[in-house]
Amino acid sequence: FREALRELMNLARLGNKYLTETEPWKIAKSDPEAVASILNVSLTICANLAIALEPFMPHTAEKLRQMMNLTDLSWEMMGTGSIIQEGHQLDKATLLFAKIEDKEIAFQTEKLKKTKEEAQNTKNEKENETLSPLKEECTFDDFTKMDIRTATILEAERVPKTDKLLKLRIDTGLDQRTIVSGIAEYYTPEELPGQQICVLANLAPRKIRGIESKGMILMAKEKNGKMKIVRPEETLCNGAEIN
Repeated sequence: FREALRELMNLARLGNKYLTETEPWKIAKSDPEAVASILNVSLTICANLAIALEPFMPHTAEKLRQMMNLTDLSWEMMGTGSIIQEGHQLDKATLLFAKIEDKEIAFQTEKLKKTKEEAQNTKNEKENETLSPLKEECTFDDFTKMDIRTATILEAERVPKTDKLLKLRIDTGLDQRTIVSGIAEYYTPEELPGQQICVLANLAPRKIRGIESKGMILMAKEKNGKMKIVRPEETLCNGAEIN
C-alpha cells in the first residue's frame, strides 16, 4: 500500500515538473500548437491520476473525474495514452482541496482535545467502578498503632493442601518469624526469597492451617483483582519503620 502511494505521488510530481518546465503560459501567444500538446500531455497525466488516486482518496478521485468529464475510467486504461480522445470536452474546473484557515485548525484541535478528554473521563469512570469503596474513617491514633516495617523474605514454601497459601520465613531486622500469606496465586515460592517487603509487624499472631502467622504483608490490589507486593523503592535495612 505504501509503495503504491509512493508511485502515485511520483506520477503527480512528474506531471507538476513537466508543466513547470514547459511553461505553456509563456508561449500561449507565440506557439499555440506547442501549448496544445503540453496541455494534452498534462491532462493525460491527470486522467491517470484520477484512476490511481481512487484507492487512497476516493472522493477526491471522483471530483477529479467529474472535472475532466471522465465517468467510465477503468484500471485497464491506466498507463495508456488514449484516455482522452480528440475533441473531448472538459467540465467546469473547481479546487480539489479547500484551504484550511488557522481558525479551522484551532477549532478542530480543540474539538479533538475535548473528544480525548471525554474518552479519558469515560475510561476513568469505568475503571473506578472496579475499585473498592473507601473503608470507614480511622483516626490518627488508630494509624499510629500500626507498626509497619521493612523485611526480607528468607524462605518460601506452599502450605500443603491449599491453593492460595504460602508459608514465608522473613527477617524483620528485629527477629525472624513466620507469616502465612494468601499470595500463591500471584507468586511462586521460588521467586520470593531475597525480596524485600513491607509487613505489619505488630499484628496479633493467629494460627492458619495450624501454622502460627505473626504479621501481614502489605499488598496492593489492582483493578483486575491481581495482588502485588508493596515494596520500598530502594533496598533498606530490615526493620526500617514506615511512617
